[in-house]
Amino acid sequence: MTTENKTYRIGALLGSLNGAGAEKTILTLCTRFAELGHKVDLVTLTAHADYPLPDNLNQIVLSTSDKKKARPELKRVTLEGNYDFFVTSKPEFYDAIQAKKKVCSVHITPTAWITDPKWKFLKRASKILRLRRRFRNKQLIALSQGIKDDLVNNLGCKAENITVIPNPYQIEEIRSLASQDGPLPDGDYIVYVASLNKRKRQQDLIRAFQMMKRQDLKLVLVGKGNDEQRLRSFCEQNGLQDQVLFWGWDANPYRLIRNASLSMLTSEAEGLPRVLVESLIIGTPVVSTDCPSGPKEVLTGDLQPYLVPVGDVAGLCQAMSRALNQYPELSSLDVSRYAVESVANQYLKLVFSSSTA
Repeated sequence: MTTENKTYRIGALLGSLNGAGAEKTILTLCTRFAELGHKVDLVTLTAHADYPLPDNLNQIVLSTSDKKKARPELKRVTLEGNYDFFVTSKPEFYDAIQAKKKVCSVHITPTAWITDPKWKFLKRASKILRLRRRFRNKQLIALSQGIKDDLVNNLGCKAENITVIPNPYQIEEIRSLASQDGPLPDGDYIVYVASLNKRKRQQDLIRAFQMMKRQDLKLVLVGKGNDEQRLRSFCEQNGLQDQVLFWGWDANPYRLIRNASLSMLTSEAEGLPRVLVESLIIGTPVVSTDCPSGPKEVLTGDLQPYLVPVGDVAGLCQAMSRALNQYPELSSLDVSRYAVESVANQYLKLVFSSSTA
């Protein structure tokens, strides 16, 4: 049995099962809840899926991403479900969810969203006000301390309404998948596993890679997104089309990380970046930008020198060269705080505490 020998009815809301970090986090968490004997429903707005649905999860598809249409449907589904606990990564649907206990997991530093193009017609004060309305008076899970600090200090959320719980990782499964056979790039390479969008700043990485002038290395970009064509054009304009490989979506990126000389993160905003922790679990050296939250909480101690300010292309180049030549030993690094078993128990403690209050 599970926490306090009780089985719970648990639900979670996602936009879809597309190949992004928030989706992977909640899918991993729900899979663990089901393994522990809880009855788990995964509610998605659409049926699109890059990640396969585990056999122990029940999926409910609302078949619309339109907020006005989805909210009443979500309210009906959650009323019928009689959930003890419900998790959503989408704050705009929080009020529609009917459950004995519900939380909104915050996967990225909220004020970092202000750089998104959708905010371009709003002044900063208006943007902050909208974010405050989005998160205030909600029970929140922050994936990092940096996210909590942003919620409290910049958006006025109450600290007592926020619990810091990191991303969950299936550590042994990740290591097993990393050892599997599969297609690999020819020769030595640096890898970046991320959606191809401007927030991930792949162009900074390409420019830093170009500065290294290493003909013996390739740069492999794993993922897909709406910035791909622009990045391809940039590579062609700079004569890098043979050295920068656009790998596309891969259901098992872990073997690509394991066989890489170096793993990268160059984002301008994150929460607790999955690829950093996954690289350390696998034992691959990693270099990252020091974006507003997340990386500095992962790359600590001897790994701190491999943090680089966002947008510092020369600094990225230097850190990459240094990491390729010398990197701290990772085999004894303690990653147990990220284990799904530990993370799921922290969530379940929230459920139990509310049921006995």
